[in-house]
Amino acid sequence: MCTENGLQVDISEVREIVATADVFTIGFRLFPERLIIDTRFDEKELPMVAIVDPVETLQERYFWLGQHRPSLGMPRDFMFFAWPHTPNYLVESGVWADIRKRLLASHFAGASETCDAALRDLVARERVANIDAITGARHETLWSAGAA
Repeated sequence: MCTENGLQVDISEVREIVATADVFTIGFRLFPERLIIDTRFDEKELPMVAIVDPVETLQERYFWLGQHRPSLGMPRDFMFFAWPHTPNYLVESGVWADIRKRLLASHFAGASETCDAALRDLVARERVANIDAITGARHETLWSAGAA
């Protein structure tokens, strides 16, 4: 699947990650924050869906997980992928349904509401990023507004 900028994503590979990875993080093209899904749980921790700041290295993400979810230890399978499409295309492609299904399978009572809130947040962040790009806020333009 190609985007308007030519990037390709293999939806079947993404779905495989969603189905099998203990923890996976999704990066988006218009804003720096990441969506992290940690499907692990125990008597102290529920599965997690969160929007987090990016980190420089995998070791930093492991450290972050250890600080926020200490009872779970190190994840067995950790994956990251860049999503070159909109957050809404996660829904259209069926990937979001796979994420919801994976979390609902853990019997996490708030899984549906947590997923819905995360998706709304991602869509809102994308909207702000688009508005910022149009208005020039937090962006450097090639031409000044007064250029002819």
